[in-house]
Amino acid sequence: MARSQPTHSPTASFSAPPLETTLSPALLALIREQDKQEENLFDPISLPTNDSQEKTPETKPQRSENVVKQPAVSERPASASQKAPGPRADDQLLDLLQKDLDRAIEQTPERRQLQFSKAVTENPKVRYYIDYFSRNGKNHFQTALARSGKYMPMIAKVLRDEGLPEEFAYLALIESGFLMDTSSSGASGIWQLVPATARRYGLKIDPWIDERRDAARATRAAAAYLKELHIYYGRWYLATAAYNAGQATIDRATQASGAKDFRKLTENIALKEETRNFVPKFVAAALIAADPKKYGFGNLRYEAPVEYEEVEVSEGMKLEGLAEMANTTSKTLQELNPELLTSQLPPGDKTFRLKVPMGQATLLAAALNERKESAPLQVITHKVEKGETLFSIARYYGQTVKALMELNGLATPKLQIGQQLKIFIEGVRGVLR
Repeated sequence: MARSQPTHSPTASFSAPPLETTLSPALLALIREQDKQEENLFDPISLPTNDSQEKTPETKPQRSENVVKQPAVSERPASASQKAPGPRADDQLLDLLQKDLDRAIEQTPERRQLQFSKAVTENPKVRYYIDYFSRNGKNHFQTALARSGKYMPMIAKVLRDEGLPEEFAYLALIESGFLMDTSSSGASGIWQLVPATARRYGLKIDPWIDERRDAARATRAAAAYLKELHIYYGRWYLATAAYNAGQATIDRATQASGAKDFRKLTENIALKEETRNFVPKFVAAALIAADPKKYGFGNLRYEAPVEYEEVEVSEGMKLEGLAEMANTTSKTLQELNPELLTSQLPPGDKTFRLKVPMGQATLLAAALNERKESAPLQVITHKVEKGETLFSIARYYGQTVKALMELNGLATPKLQIGQQLKIFIEGVRGVLR
């Protein structure tokens, strides 16, 4: 039996000095006068390409993959925190933060906590975004921070296990606002991974399932990706920037300038301000998350951590039937298993680890085993329709092509429209995990 349980409260702790978050009206006016691109927080905008691949081949070509067209994909603007307007980035902050991150990662896992230095917390750009998130962007930020309660215990544990500061969880806040949505650029889940990157780190994506929407699996993939980017670039701020803007974007700038720091990069290549300001946004978000009341979020109510047990189901059953066996609802099962793209478990000969409410795993496993023992073995007849193949039919019924060919005495997998096939229907199996 596998259980997902909270390991600590939704917020992290930081050793940061008191910080005045309200900039003077004169300074704010000056900053906003310098930045003419400020726009309404919720206006539709074009999405940046996340992760290691953009729409065109770049310096580290990868095997081309066909992106599966997913049902019910909702196109949405980039996270409001990600697109928040702001002044020109202060590249000195990057060097300061790098030292703080290095110190945190050198600590033992139980003490691996990101403690921002005074120079970082008092940086004008960090103060700008603290002021922005606690004023103009307060409604969005408060909603996203409340939503973080569902995932923070799990994310913090995974990041610690992977040797990363748990404060990296707030990269997800900037990227997605802890929403599972799929963007028009193809990025999905709370870590906004694109298909090629997700598959590269072992996540499954097909018409039935998208494991980018499985928060635990996606967090492990994102942690591995961040560590690989750090090995590649040698700088954490470049790794986080590449995660946000796309590795190809940073590679282009690096190759063109021959440099590996933002200061030299931006002298030659104009990176988007959104990318250059990703670091102060992250620092501001982490500081607010550590002490929300200090920054005016006194009424914040975190959503309860997601808790569940898992049961292995060996047949592509519908959620409605499984919900009845587990004494819950199909809506609850869908919410616990957002990686499922349909109301049915993936067909095939592999088991699926279904998440169920705490305390319901034993009930479901017993019901599945009882069904297996009581259900008679069945052989049904399937009439081949136009467009069907032996592979598609086998997949639908959770069979193998070889088994269907043997059962029906077929010498080749070619089928004729109207041909009748015998299908052997096996029982189901439930195993506690």
